[in-house]
Amino acid sequence: METSQTIKNNFPLLDLTQYAASLFVILAHCDRLAENDFIHFFLKVCCARLAVPIFLIGSSYFFRSKQKKNTTYPSNFFKRQWKTYLFWSLIYLPYGILFIQDLGIPSNLYLAALPVGLAYLGVCYHLWYFPALFLGLWLVRKWLRHFNYPIAFSICLLLFALGATETYSGYLQGTLIYDLYAFYNQLFMTTRNGLFYTPVFILIGFFLADYLEGNHTFLQRHIPVKFGISLILLGIETLIICLRQGDDKNFLFSLIPASFFLMILLLRSKALQNRNFSHLRKSAQYLFFLHPAFLETTKWFLAQLGIQKFQGIPLFLITFVLTTLSIEILFFIKKRLAGRTILPQIIQPGNKFLTSRRKL
Repeated sequence: METSQTIKNNFPLLDLTQYAASLFVILAHCDRLAENDFIHFFLKVCCARLAVPIFLIGSSYFFRSKQKKNTTYPSNFFKRQWKTYLFWSLIYLPYGILFIQDLGIPSNLYLAALPVGLAYLGVCYHLWYFPALFLGLWLVRKWLRHFNYPIAFSICLLLFALGATETYSGYLQGTLIYDLYAFYNQLFMTTRNGLFYTPVFILIGFFLADYLEGNHTFLQRHIPVKFGISLILLGIETLIICLRQGDDKNFLFSLIPASFFLMILLLRSKALQNRNFSHLRKSAQYLFFLHPAFLETTKWFLAQLGIQKFQGIPLFLITFVLTTLSIEILFFIKKRLAGRTILPQIIQPGNKFLTSRRKL
């Protein structure tokens, strides 16, 4: 017998949260957000760092749900995503070329840098999500074929802890761990990838797809309280990182429970069930893909006028307004053409199933 959770096919709060997460992605790319260190860290670390885990857990949740109903879904999914990823990589290729020029890489090495960009870093700073998602999905699916969830989670948590040496490098200086991290960083530049960062969140999404509808006490009781406690822990960890900053601030251990309990609340909520936020969901997808074009163009244009280091909330507002206007124009054109395809289908960052999840 199907439960109400099984037949539920509308997730309005998830749509709203993903739209907000897209805004925080833009915010995270606007350099320094406030003069005060803690306010800056609160916005950029405590708030903005929740965005990617929300995307990853939501994506993997719907991936797992569809995979259980259609065994051919994964192969079709990866084919679609690679096409989308290559399309946007081509769009942002000029930016990638300018970036490696600024690094001083000789022009005869540009072709060698292209596979690194595509397979690891992305040709633009937001496109790292794709190769990290692909590798993370491949690893988690492989582990779950051989291990149960506790063992798989232990592996993911260990890898996340290793990746967190980047965030906590300020506390590790002078230790062997820091020396090993510094050597790794010279070769691979960042631990924010599909090996260290994404597997734990993808595993959470798979776990929720497998067990959320069951009668597991841990997934049923006091979820708002657990989420509130995890937010407090996130605030405390943000302060700890603020006091002694590492090379980057992507790995926060409290993101794991915070995103886990938040996703349970969003997937279970029956609020606004009669509302359709598909427009916002599609807007969130375009915001993710298009915002670097307007953000970087704005910075370049103002630099030509002699305005240097334009950043923070003003840059965010200009980027948001320009990107949103372009999105509404695209929506208007597509509506007027009444179904004629003028652009490739834009998908949720790396995940078409988020646009078609109402078929579940």
